[in-house]
Amino acid sequence: MSESIINHHLSAFGEGDVDAILEDYMEDSTIIIPNSVIKGLDNIRELFVNLTQNILPQGSDFELVEKVVDGNFAYLIWNAESDGYKIPFASDTFFIEDGKIKVQTVAFILEEKK
Repeated sequence: MSESIINHHLSAFGEGDVDAILEDYMEDSTIIIPNSVIKGLDNIRELFVNLTQNILPQGSDFELVEKVVDGNFAYLIWNAESDGYKIPFASDTFFIEDGKIKVQTVAFILEEKK
């Protein structure tokens, strides 16, 4: 089940479909990114609206380098590039509970193009 949730998450993100992305989270989910802890669906929505509209809009280049799923855990390594930004390295770790992403951590290098 965890792999299908991760696959749905990747597909929805690639399509820039924030509502579909949020289907993978629960009301009390947490995303930890550098210098910030994002809790709850409203705040997670804000994060993904920014990501899909400003940083990596639909049509951006995205390469999934590695995907490892083991039980309730998943780990991704990826890179991406849009007209305005380059992410040469990123990794996500997911903890999945009751068919939803409960906790996600994201580490990334974000470079703004000039």
